[in-house]
Amino acid sequence: MCQLCGEPIDRALRYPSPRSASLDHVVPLSHGPGTPGHVLSNCQAAHFGCNASKGNRV
Repeated sequence: MCQLCGEPIDRALRYPSPRSASLDHVVPLSHGPGTPGHVLSNCQAAHFGCNASKGNRV
């Protein structure tokens, strides 16, 4: 399930399909030092398109 839109992710789809799977950081890595970083608790599944639309927002 995409954690941004709530729709299922089709694991057969591949990049660059906007409905393909991607890894989203809840708190973006671009927010710099002191953020959670690349740890499991800061990661969630998302559609590539949803993740791209989110950008670097929390």
